[in-house]
Amino acid sequence: MFQYDPGVLADKNGKVYLYTGFCPPEKSKKRFHLPKQTSAGAMVTELEADMITIKKNPVVFVPSEEYADKTSFKGHAFFEAASMRKVNYNYYFIYSSEKEHELCYAKSDRPDKGFVYGGTIISNGDIGYKGRTEPLNYTGTNHGSIGCINGQWYVFYHRQTNGNPYSRQGCAEKIQIIPEGKIPQVEITSCGLNSGPLEGTGKYCAGIACCLMSQSGTAEYKADQQISDSHPYITQVGADREDNPKQYIANMTSGAMAGFKYFNIKELKRITVTTRGSDGELQVLTDYSKKPCVSIRMIKSDNWIECSSEKFAD
Repeated sequence: MFQYDPGVLADKNGKVYLYTGFCPPEKSKKRFHLPKQTSAGAMVTELEADMITIKKNPVVFVPSEEYADKTSFKGHAFFEAASMRKVNYNYYFIYSSEKEHELCYAKSDRPDKGFVYGGTIISNGDIGYKGRTEPLNYTGTNHGSIGCINGQWYVFYHRQTNGNPYSRQGCAEKIQIIPEGKIPQVEITSCGLNSGPLEGTGKYCAGIACCLMSQSGTAEYKADQQISDSHPYITQVGADREDNPKQYIANMTSGAMAGFKYFNIKELKRITVTTRGSDGELQVLTDYSKKPCVSIRMIKSDNWIECSSEKFAD
């Protein structure tokens, strides 16, 4: 069967497992001329200690959409991006579901069988978070897993950039693994690995926007398709690089919205934005303001300039 997106678990008992699988919708199989039978779900292959030799042939342990009807995975079946983590005595299988925009998990006390669907950890459109049905951000394929840093668990995932499904921004959010072993869904934010809300002073890159949409709403990033120029997107100055990326948001046309979560603002005297483009007005609102608390007048310019406002609503 078609092997894809491999993940490896080296268990404490010395056993090694390889996790793979690729279960695209039927329409994608036809479009990309994929084999009719890719895989029936996520597969596990036990390896020898050399991590090269196959000890046991692949077996399906989490179903694809086609085989999920009478299982706990219905509606959130396996698509791709297999990753296994062991937490205490439980095994957590993290994967990209048939919905693509979400990372889900399944749990078992065995590394190769007995998995039951647990829930969605994160959606890059916040779909499902607190019952949300409409996306707050552009959605697209979502790969990642969970990891523990200094005693705190995080989910690592990605969002799309440059109007292209293959240009991606790595992100992280804090998660909780509660006593009964469940992982509640978390929202997407701008905070990443920060210990809490970002400081309400200083300078921040527009690329940390966690909510983005045009006046007409959001869109889905689909394979091999550039989104329409009517939509805003995160991009950057210059080539890809590891640090100082100088990201910005392009196509912020009339009615577009960029959202940032969260800032710890105590005393705010001025907001300044660096912009390049046509004349316009940038309105700043918070979750608590029903009308703009700041309106910043944008000045037409072919170069990057700073525009500020010092008038605030109560």
